[in-house]
Amino acid sequence: MPVFSSKKKSDEYCCKIFTMDAELQFTVEATAKGHTLFSLVCQTIGLREHWYFGLKFLDKITNEWTWLQMNKTILSQPLHILSNTILSKRPDSPNTSDNFKPHLLRSPPTSASNSTLSLPSSLSSGGQQYPKGTLELYFVVKFYPEDITNELIQDITRHLFYLQVKQDILNMDIYCPPDTAAHLASLALQAKFSDYDQIISSSEPFNLESEALLPLSCFQKIELSRTDWFDRIIALWRTHASLTRDESEMAYLKHAQDLDMFGLSFFEISKMQGANKSNTLSQQQSDQPSIAAELWLGIDSLGIRFYKKNKLRPEVFFSWCDIKSVTAHDKKVILNMVGDKHATFAFYSAKSSVSKEILDLATGNHELYMRRRREESIEIQQMRYFEEQQKKEKLRVFARERQLRLQAEKERDEIERKFIEYQQQMKEIHDTLLKYQEAAELLARKAHISSEEARLQAEKAIEIETQLERCKYEMNRNEEEKRLYARQISECEQIISTLVNDSVKNRNEAEELKLEVAKWRVAEAAAREKLLSITQLNQSIAVSTAAQHAQHNLAQSSPRTISPPPYRPMHRVQEPNPNDERAYLIEKQSKQAQLALQLQDLKNVIQSKTIEGQKTQLDMDYEQNLAVGDNKYSTIQKASSGTASKRMAMLQDL
Repeated sequence: MPVFSSKKKSDEYCCKIFTMDAELQFTVEATAKGHTLFSLVCQTIGLREHWYFGLKFLDKITNEWTWLQMNKTILSQPLHILSNTILSKRPDSPNTSDNFKPHLLRSPPTSASNSTLSLPSSLSSGGQQYPKGTLELYFVVKFYPEDITNELIQDITRHLFYLQVKQDILNMDIYCPPDTAAHLASLALQAKFSDYDQIISSSEPFNLESEALLPLSCFQKIELSRTDWFDRIIALWRTHASLTRDESEMAYLKHAQDLDMFGLSFFEISKMQGANKSNTLSQQQSDQPSIAAELWLGIDSLGIRFYKKNKLRPEVFFSWCDIKSVTAHDKKVILNMVGDKHATFAFYSAKSSVSKEILDLATGNHELYMRRRREESIEIQQMRYFEEQQKKEKLRVFARERQLRLQAEKERDEIERKFIEYQQQMKEIHDTLLKYQEAAELLARKAHISSEEARLQAEKAIEIETQLERCKYEMNRNEEEKRLYARQISECEQIISTLVNDSVKNRNEAEELKLEVAKWRVAEAAAREKLLSITQLNQSIAVSTAAQHAQHNLAQSSPRTISPPPYRPMHRVQEPNPNDERAYLIEKQSKQAQLALQLQDLKNVIQSKTIEGQKTQLDMDYEQNLAVGDNKYSTIQKASSGTASKRMAMLQDL
């Protein structure tokens, strides 16, 4: 984590601020107020939308997580001052588990942590070195917008919201169904590592086992191995190819915003009664209020909700426009409604610190609610204009890079096609050459056989001539034998003439075969020369292809920041091709359809593999809402239906 520090004086304190992805260190004066330290943090990280965030610390009196008051001095608030040189763990920490992350929890610390993540190295080490007089605070999201897509302006704001919401889902502070959790995990992997195929093709080590992807409950209540989960998450990850980090994080927040518990702060409260019944109220004020079972108060950017039994279905909802003011006295909180001055409701919390937090969150959310409905300030308009210009520039660069990438892919496909064609031609020439060689060898064998036959026939003719001479010699000795020999001689002459003719014929055939062999050898030499030329051409094409791939890989070496290729004045970039845009849209629709099919298949698998005995109350509440076709927005609409007096009566019944 990066650390920012400055020189410390004797009358100053060292403040260590932990954000979602960094560790900051400042020195502040003993009289500094909370807003001074908060401004330092915002200026350091470049955050201008500061109204969504706050500083949290561990209260040394109540041992609970408390928001830092901006209008009070830091030392006047109950922070732990770490005076030891080396601390093995936080003082009075409510949990010593390695999985405990206090700065990431929206709910109060409990005896056991549900997080699937371990602490960062700087927080989970065996001993930490702190200067004397060190204060430890945590920079986290305090207020949520109504529409996270349109209201968040800065990239740093969206990134911090993404980290916060992701951690809340992994810690199970926000209930998330298993199929939605797998989808969000695939978007988180795309935001961190970019495209899956690019990671696999690179030589960098990659281990999915070390990544925190799903809440622990997914492994406990679903009979799927970690390998099966990872395979399905990777399949979803591949459908997000070509999404940038900002687009992936925004898609993550869009899907997370539809979760029922997104942006809600829950508080367990006691029985409620109307303030207009003064006698009954005074009687109950004198007694210690008892906490009602399964009764919660939920505060978010839209208003205040009241829950009973089902924490995913509010029974009564009051928008901030229905609420005039909220006051708190010790453990008692009073809601003053708009319209009738007697339309007030009182309820009790377990501790006075909880009542103060309810008042703080209600006041802040109400102020942001009213600000959103007024005309935007000059600062907001300037921020929006600046971010829109930056977004346009990013889109222009991205469009140019995508066009160059498509063009490079086309050139690569064309080179691959030509390479395949050349390989096919080489194969055909090689097969033809083999046929020529076989034919030449066959003709050579035939020529050899013919020459052997001619030699044998010549030897036989010589032998017959020798016999003829012997016969003539014997004819001189005996006339009768002469006549006999004369007949034999005539027969032999006929045979000799036949053999001579055959020998001449075979000799002619042998000469013709030799000429044919010579022709085949010439054709073989020509084929060899053509094969050599094509091989040299393929080598040159392979070298150029390797150079292009090396340049392309160099341009995409960073998975987060894509640097545009160097500008070449001699080659003008072509205008976007409508066919390429149409192909891009078709590919995007295909990926969305593929993603929908994979999510539906995952839902079916989860339904068949769910362990009934491991289901939590939230799981059963979610299935109940799903069975009647309700979601986050329909339940709010039902809880806010009717007049204010009717909803007050419903509160009385609760």
